[in-house]
Amino acid sequence: MIEEYIANNQFQDALDLLTDLDDETVRYQRLVCLYGLGEYHRAKAEGMLAKAKASNTYYDVISIYIASLKELEEFEEAIDIVVEELSMPYIPYEYETVFNAAHDELLLAKREANEGMERHNNAFSLEDMENILMKDILNEDLLYMAIEQMEGINIRRLLPAIRIFLKDSSKPGFAKSLLIELMIDQEIDEDMILIKNGIEYDINPSYAPLVLNQEVGGTILALLSEGIEDENPSLFCLCEQFLNYYLYLIYPKYIDEYDYRSLAAAIHYHLASMQYIDLEIDDIEMLYNCDEEEILEKLNEIKQIEY
Repeated sequence: MIEEYIANNQFQDALDLLTDLDDETVRYQRLVCLYGLGEYHRAKAEGMLAKAKASNTYYDVISIYIASLKELEEFEEAIDIVVEELSMPYIPYEYETVFNAAHDELLLAKREANEGMERHNNAFSLEDMENILMKDILNEDLLYMAIEQMEGINIRRLLPAIRIFLKDSSKPGFAKSLLIELMIDQEIDEDMILIKNGIEYDINPSYAPLVLNQEVGGTILALLSEGIEDENPSLFCLCEQFLNYYLYLIYPKYIDEYDYRSLAAAIHYHLASMQYIDLEIDDIEMLYNCDEEEILEKLNEIKQIEY
């Protein structure tokens, strides 16, 4: 009968029957009912006791307790609990997935709440940002929000987590370049290892150039300008954006001066094709004064980029 009431969202009817507080299943079902009724303060109060005494229902109780804290906008406490659970030596896979998702949702909700109070630049604590960098299952939206906030802090406080992030081949290359630029801006004079696309680089931010301050970017952009800007300014803007994104992705990979023209040609041809602009590869070859084979080689490379 109780399960039927709960399944039919008759939470008050079920709650009236759930009186044996010595039974851990009853304690969990009461939390489900209180949450369903919107009685979040009561769910929090009973959840503290249920969490302390839970055994077989432990992870289910924790899930409801965290959800109640989220509704009460007590984000710090909820995040602390999730982080603690995820740091345990063992956690059942299905709950690990739930808690990872809950962690991301809580950080986003916390940021949104702080934005409402015009404090978005301090939405994430130092520990939040460290956890975002260290997570195996990455939420890229949270990652780029955290990197944006890092612009206003002493980046040295996050160097241990950043070092691990830079060496993790599964982490996005674009984000790695942004982190390096933050360290360049703060003149971090330390040797680090950066891994991108299976290639290992030794890098010291204090001696490294900003991504778009390199000769390669300005030269290729000038070639694109000569080939496109007067005829199609909109396409030129798209090519410029793509070029910048490409340079951030591959940084600090060296691009030989010999490849500038073929890369510019490939970007022009690729972006034009994406805009359904009819272009012959022969025309591009003549426009940029390079061989078709070289253009196609670069074209195959940039087609792999998700943009």
